[in-house]
Amino acid sequence: MDLRKVHEYYAREDVQNFLLEFGKDREVVGVFRNGSFSQRPNVVLYPNDVLAMVKTGVVEFHSSLERWTQPMSLKQDNHDQLRKGWDLIMDVDCDLFEHGKIASEAFIWGLRKHDIKNVSIKFTGGTGFHIGIPWESIPNVIDYKPAASLYPELARKMVLYLKDYVFERLEKNLFKKFSAEEMAQQVNKPLGKILTDDGLNAYAVVDVDPVLISPRHLFRMPYSLNAKTFLVSLPIDPDRLDRFERMQAKAERVRVLTPFLASDGSDGEADMLIAEALDWNARMRKKEEKRLEHRNEITRPVPIERFPPCVKNIFNGLADGRKRSIFILMNFLRSSKWTWDDIEKFIVEWNKKNRPPLQESYIRGQVRWHRTRNKEVLPPNCSNEGWYKNFGVCVPDEKCAKVKNPVNYALRGMKEDEENKGKPKSKAKKRARQM
Repeated sequence: MDLRKVHEYYAREDVQNFLLEFGKDREVVGVFRNGSFSQRPNVVLYPNDVLAMVKTGVVEFHSSLERWTQPMSLKQDNHDQLRKGWDLIMDVDCDLFEHGKIASEAFIWGLRKHDIKNVSIKFTGGTGFHIGIPWESIPNVIDYKPAASLYPELARKMVLYLKDYVFERLEKNLFKKFSAEEMAQQVNKPLGKILTDDGLNAYAVVDVDPVLISPRHLFRMPYSLNAKTFLVSLPIDPDRLDRFERMQAKAERVRVLTPFLASDGSDGEADMLIAEALDWNARMRKKEEKRLEHRNEITRPVPIERFPPCVKNIFNGLADGRKRSIFILMNFLRSSKWTWDDIEKFIVEWNKKNRPPLQESYIRGQVRWHRTRNKEVLPPNCSNEGWYKNFGVCVPDEKCAKVKNPVNYALRGMKEDEENKGKPKSKAKKRARQM
């Protein structure tokens, strides 16, 4: 599709009206064909705003998950003051379109099992889907706190709970359509990575990553084009998902008919989902705390030379896995007794080595969010799918075989230092030092 056809699509009155209506109280940003974003913050208020952005080379329109009182006043330090609400959006990430359909069906089923009627789904224009429930479905107050102030932590907890809730259905439905060998080939992973002792690791095939839910996070707007495929990010009737095919999203075939994140008046209908999610997360946290009680504590900051190979490799800079690595580094350094000032300096220095670096605003937002949590959480275990091995930083040495988590590696090194402190040097070592 050439830029003339892009202009023709966005010149349509129905498309413009939808983008303007959906963009109310949201940050709306243009994306160029090379993937770079236009200036932030930004909004669209008039039809001419859409075409003016297209004339500068914009192909996609992205909007915020959060709703704001004054989107154009957004700065790095005033999110909580301006946030008036947020929509729950689950980004179904997959390599194969059919995997995405199967996963989306499972999550829609899970939401409906929790009495959610306002379920929306849209095709991203690539291979995946966005599933969401509108802010109107979220209770205004949760545990005596305004729900608007609980983003992104509450949204992440909801997604983690739903992933656990729908897992068996997702596993069963994937196996209905594909064998394990077929799935391994489709996602280009060894069979041993998608099969475990307990069965299929469904989220090694298709995933929804809650880490990507973060302050001022943007997602492709409904009825926006996808710059890579030039297909439309098309809302779908959830009951017709099984009949949906990618070519239905060709721009010339699209009619603006299906809404997205529209409320039917069932305010607060996510009450049961949130209660169950909070309870589940509390139980998982207690399990983690019990596990932490049984491990030896690190009592002083871990020096860089005692970092495990994966963390050292991350610090060398990355082209892939940068956002996941922030999560790893934050939790590793926090568990390694680093101060927040030193953690921030480390993250900023690391980001300079990335190819390309992440936006400074994203880095600051992540540091601020982790800092406000005020609790110590371990980084993902070494064997967890989608982490260290997935983006090539797992290059184990002889110590790695004895540990399950990068923090355990550091702890072993610190214990070795303590045990060796004060021990007399061997004559051989003394001679070697004198040579």
